[in-house]
Amino acid sequence: MTVKKTLLRDIANAFISLPKGLAVTAKNWLWTRPSVTEQYPEEKPKLPERYRGVPSLPVDPKTGLSRCIACGACARICPEHIITVIADKAETPKDRKPAQFDIDISRCMWCGLCTEVCPTRALIPAKDFELACYSREEMVYHIDDLMRLGGEISEEPDTENPSTANERAQSQ
Repeated sequence: MTVKKTLLRDIANAFISLPKGLAVTAKNWLWTRPSVTEQYPEEKPKLPERYRGVPSLPVDPKTGLSRCIACGACARICPEHIITVIADKAETPKDRKPAQFDIDISRCMWCGLCTEVCPTRALIPAKDFELACYSREEMVYHIDDLMRLGGEISEEPDTENPSTANERAQSQ
């Protein structure tokens, strides 16, 4: 007796759920919503203004060089220790430039600490996210690669540290 009741209940549920499922399918088929799928390779996504990408060295259009003074602050603050900065020999610290500037992107976690600590704003986050390559050696970006990623500097740097600017703004 119980097997018969269970079988009848299952058949009744099937007859009730089948039209419900067909109604959902028909509704989505007839009244389609706009697609949320991005056609990625053809259409590049619009990145947020505060997107933290790979650190890069923008080029000053006047001099053709980066603003980096090879102070090494970025290398010291990096939690992963992936930045190598070797300074060029210079007579004054103001004229010092990096002889070697390397970042191992394969280990970078894009925290942005290196860009925040840079006193000359020479290191900025790039808006590039297509960094796939075939070997780990290609993931070590040298100074030329970082300058290519950074593009050109469009405005004068804000030489004031952001944390000092925030403190000054709060005190006013």
